[in-house]
Amino acid sequence: MVDLGIEFAGIRFKNPVVAAAGPITSTPYTIRRCVENGVGAVIVKSVGLDEENQLLPRPGNWFLDRLGERGGLMHCFAGLLTPGQAAEYISMSKPLTEREDVRLIGSFFFIGPWTGLPPSKPVSPPAEITLRQMALQLEAAGAEAIEVCCSCGLSLNPTDAVTFQQQAIPLAFRALKGHLKVPFWIKLGFGHDIFWLRDINLMQVLGAAALHAYSDFRVTFLDIETAKPPLSVPFGYGRWMRGLACYATYLSAYQTRLQVMSSGGVWTWKDAVERMMCGATLAALESPVQHRGYTIFGEIIEGMTRFMERKGYERPADMVGLAVPHIYNIKEFVAEYHRTTVPRQSVRTILSEDKCTGCGLCASCIYGAIVMEDGLPRIDLEGCERCGACVTICPTEALSIVAAV
Repeated sequence: MVDLGIEFAGIRFKNPVVAAAGPITSTPYTIRRCVENGVGAVIVKSVGLDEENQLLPRPGNWFLDRLGERGGLMHCFAGLLTPGQAAEYISMSKPLTEREDVRLIGSFFFIGPWTGLPPSKPVSPPAEITLRQMALQLEAAGAEAIEVCCSCGLSLNPTDAVTFQQQAIPLAFRALKGHLKVPFWIKLGFGHDIFWLRDINLMQVLGAAALHAYSDFRVTFLDIETAKPPLSVPFGYGRWMRGLACYATYLSAYQTRLQVMSSGGVWTWKDAVERMMCGATLAALESPVQHRGYTIFGEIIEGMTRFMERKGYERPADMVGLAVPHIYNIKEFVAEYHRTTVPRQSVRTILSEDKCTGCGLCASCIYGAIVMEDGLPRIDLEGCERCGACVTICPTEALSIVAAV
């Protein structure tokens, strides 16, 4: 029988599915809905570190479905909580989370330097004291861990963003390490290999045990009717982040001894499993819940459970890091290169008719080597280049490339 329990940062979670900080964790109602739908933990929406940076009293979300990017999301912070609000929500939710064995996590958001707006207070030693006092307040209210998001926020100046990150990470450790009874970790946005490796190695030197990794590449989408983006700051979330977040998770797991929570692009149970195989201990999600509803948590948990039963995995930890040895594996790449770069006449593309549903996707062959006849694809081996595109497109694995007889 599958046991979904797993440990992260010294805390036991009943399952590895986490409600990430955002609109879905920003009120007592939304927190309750996450808990009722089976999550292992709720990260309460982030607290801003000073009143000057308490942006937007309401959520500001723009899904991009009408622009053709289904599930893509741009937002303006979705509102930050005050320390008093966060402490109140944690205290109110505590009886429910204790009853349902759900971990309740407080969070903070470091806002970086702004461009084109009135100057904010720079990250400085006074903010260190402020963060410590606020974190202790959330701990006293019942938070079982603290997450600090050290992102550059909506900064438009890359130079300032890099400098800010170098200041923010050590500041968080000075503020919290040795002062809290509960664990804490940093949430970082993956922007580039070099900066990512610099930051996660710095955290390891500072004594971190865990990390929350999410993708933080800047993106722009346009409404071509107005020639404007929904949000002028190029900051987006959604399904497109999946591959980036997998790679960031792999880098973290491969490069350090840190446990990793990963978010960004987790929309199905397969995504959650994939993220864990890349090295994550926990898979967190937020924007897909806004897009599809709270029941997505149960769907992910149920799908993961069925998959583990089918594969014989007894616990989530059995899946963590399985793919790491195969990512960026030059030896395997060379072997695959030599396996696939053979004369086209030495292999052939074949169809298993019993598997074919006649969907016709493979008939998009760019060489014109596949046409549909009587509901089945017919392959012209004279025109076929054995590129393998049809094999990867086929949803039922009815096509394959084999050695020529």
